[in-house]
Amino acid sequence: MAQINSGGPSRAEKLVSLTYALINTPHGYSKRQLRKIVDDYKGLSEAAFDRKFDRDKKDLRDMGIPLKTLGEGGEERYLIPPESYRLPEVRFTTEESAVLGLAAQLWKDTDLESFAARATGRLAVGSPDAGEDARFTEYVPRLHASGPSFGACLNAVWSQEILGFEYLDAQGQSSKRTVDAWGIGSRFGNWYLVGFDHNRQGVRMFRLSRILSDVTPGKAHSSRPAGFKMAEALGRLDPLIAGETARVSLVKETGWSLRSRASTIIPGEESDEIHLQFHDLVTLAAEIAKLGPNARVLEPAGLAAAVQRKLADALAKQRFPVPPFKLSKRRNVGRPPSTDAVARNLDIISYVAKLGSPTVAQTAKHFGLSEKQLLEHLQTIMMCGVPNGLPDELIDVEWETGAISINNAEALNAPIRLGLQEAAAMLSGLASLRQLPDFEHSESIQGAFAKLQQAAVGFEGLESVLSIALRSTEENENYAVLLCAIRESQVVNLKYYSASSDAVSERLVEPIRLVEHAGRQYLRAWSQRNEQIRSFRVDRIQAAETTGAAFELDPRKHEDTEDIFFTPGADDVQVVLGFGKRLALVADEYAPEQWARVGDELIAEIRMSSTAVLPGMIAYHGGDLRVLAPDNVREEVESWLQNALSISEVA
Repeated sequence: MAQINSGGPSRAEKLVSLTYALINTPHGYSKRQLRKIVDDYKGLSEAAFDRKFDRDKKDLRDMGIPLKTLGEGGEERYLIPPESYRLPEVRFTTEESAVLGLAAQLWKDTDLESFAARATGRLAVGSPDAGEDARFTEYVPRLHASGPSFGACLNAVWSQEILGFEYLDAQGQSSKRTVDAWGIGSRFGNWYLVGFDHNRQGVRMFRLSRILSDVTPGKAHSSRPAGFKMAEALGRLDPLIAGETARVSLVKETGWSLRSRASTIIPGEESDEIHLQFHDLVTLAAEIAKLGPNARVLEPAGLAAAVQRKLADALAKQRFPVPPFKLSKRRNVGRPPSTDAVARNLDIISYVAKLGSPTVAQTAKHFGLSEKQLLEHLQTIMMCGVPNGLPDELIDVEWETGAISINNAEALNAPIRLGLQEAAAMLSGLASLRQLPDFEHSESIQGAFAKLQQAAVGFEGLESVLSIALRSTEENENYAVLLCAIRESQVVNLKYYSASSDAVSERLVEPIRLVEHAGRQYLRAWSQRNEQIRSFRVDRIQAAETTGAAFELDPRKHEDTEDIFFTPGADDVQVVLGFGKRLALVADEYAPEQWARVGDELIAEIRMSSTAVLPGMIAYHGGDLRVLAPDNVREEVESWLQNALSISEVA
């Protein structure tokens, strides 16, 4: 038997043991009894015990483990009803398991990706190989949650809680908001919270990326109307709504992204004046700031001020001292919550019970763990049992022969039911796949979705308050041309706007697949000019026309399994960027080679073919992104921002 590290029990051990005790008792334990048998509760004052016990109860409930309270008046007893603990027996066909696997693959967010993987493993525990080879082919959707506020908003929506936060509206004004959370969803690549705004005394929609502060949950509310559907609320969004007209001066042959949307262009000698309809001042200000000294707002004054604030904030952040940091090949994402380890341990117990005696290698593969990581979990499990119990009341674990056996854990042999985050990740993933036109696995989605609803006990109606619309469901003329060209292997001529050069050029490409990533669509295609696979943002394709020439798929050229949309080259320049808390998810788009973390700042080393695009990137994000190294690039960015700010201030 492997040696166990000495020292006190971990929090994961304590929670597994607490679960084991509360599910093993038909009559429940009182608080007084729990204080005697649980080591972690001994010696605590009554107030400290109550706080710790309340935290433990919340952690278990968040994992989908229900606690039942018997009695009242200070003599309450607590237990976990086995019938409420267990995941309902639902059997998925091989095809339905494949669809579940695809729904889990949608998420490319650190937290929700793990929740989806955990749910998939639990649902498919009886058929461990089903669906593991399922892959997207012509269209690959990827979903991201919207920063640190997503989890808190999801919890508040489901629990019908009041939320408090600081918010930046579309006109660039920040204020504190108190909101009854009704629903959460994604459309046009953005996540939104819908609810009753106490400050405005009306129903409002809030973009999660504009929540500036931590989200603070409050007491429960009952204001959500019966029959509320988040999908209907999102359906009322109109991205083309015109609120005001902007007049912007653009240097000749620059600002093509704005020129393509202009209603009027008045030519000048050195600069052109464009007239542009807009509703979202904050987003337009970021686009104009990105152009730096090549763009100047003539009116309205509010837009000009917003651009100046973006540039000033970017410049101020860029001038902050560079903190000491040490880059590492391994990304430091912080210590995962103990509830993750508890859920994984319980899943391993039920998996081994279901299969009898799976091998170490088989079990590690099922849970996406290395064998070393799996053995660490097994060592934790063997230290669990009835709190303060005798040695024969501990869970017995063996793996020395290469096959795993777990005994004395019969009460935990059934898979635990899904928690909120797991149910949300899977239900919204399947619902998103149902929307895809001509989806290649559509015949299996309905059956998988219906069975998943049966398995997600306690979350009936979740799909009404959580909704996601993929970009492919929005009308896009170029998208239809590209999808047809992929299916028929047709060469396409793209008229494409390059943000790095701020110019439009034509490209002949052999399209491979379409990828949706964090609300943006990309075409992955073999570029005949560059002789390599490149990513092209679909919203930057000015026109797409098939040439009539066909190409033959060649694995040496067209094999494309990576989800990297920024492809570094061996001769690219290495730069180190600092990503603020609200922008941490963006770092993955640049295929970082090394990482570090200092406070709330995520530091990433990336490769870039040209650093010329960096000043515009820094300006666009207005203080949420900065260059840390090398020094000459830092100085160039600072000088560019200073010049851009001085020009923007010219009335």
